[in-house]
Amino acid sequence: MRILFFTLGFFVSTTVFGQSCYCDQDTMLKESISCKPTIFANKAKLFWSFNCDSSWLTFKGPKRKSKRIFSLSGGLVDLTTRLGYMYWTEFNKTFLITNHVISGCCDPVDYYVYNKISGDLIKYLGRAIYISDNKKIPFVVTITNSNYDTISQINYNSLSIYNLDTRKEFKLKLRKGEIEKAMKNNEFMFPEEVFDTPLFVNDTLILKYSTEKCGKEKKLKNRTIKIYLKKYSS
Repeated sequence: MRILFFTLGFFVSTTVFGQSCYCDQDTMLKESISCKPTIFANKAKLFWSFNCDSSWLTFKGPKRKSKRIFSLSGGLVDLTTRLGYMYWTEFNKTFLITNHVISGCCDPVDYYVYNKISGDLIKYLGRAIYISDNKKIPFVVTITNSNYDTISQINYNSLSIYNLDTRKEFKLKLRKGEIEKAMKNNEFMFPEEVFDTPLFVNDTLILKYSTEKCGKEKKLKNRTIKIYLKKYSS
């Protein structure tokens, strides 16, 4: 069961916060929550703090202005790094946060893009089928309309290609109704489950999926999508 989102905290304050990393009522928190900062190439920092009541993730910019960008409280402190913001990846102008919507199995994670200078939230990307962990390949590929903010399914008839450096988003059409058909045939809850593990070969992202029912007894006919990512670099 998904934990309701009001248990998680997102902050936009610019107040400077000190770092606290201790709870005398639960000394094991220090074993599970690392307060060691991540230092980006532009000297900005991200670091966890906690006490007995809450935990919070602080961004400190290169000009030393700080803001909390995430927090857990209300008995959820011991789920820090397992629920909500879990880890992050630095790119040239942004950083990408991986968010766990539940602690444990089995809902997919989703993603948030932040400005690496100000710490401001740039974009909520939702769930994804491809995430780069390489500054030279600054792309996230998602199924358009696939996120936890969408109350009802609109359609899954395109992919969104987001450049983390330029902040430009591009759309790539899919065959109408095929993602929904694949989900129905295989009882998938999320459209991302339709796709096989992405392959990356010579600057080309290769995505494969089938609309047929999965099974060991037959060879599936796969659809193949090839995305030459350099095309979306500017």
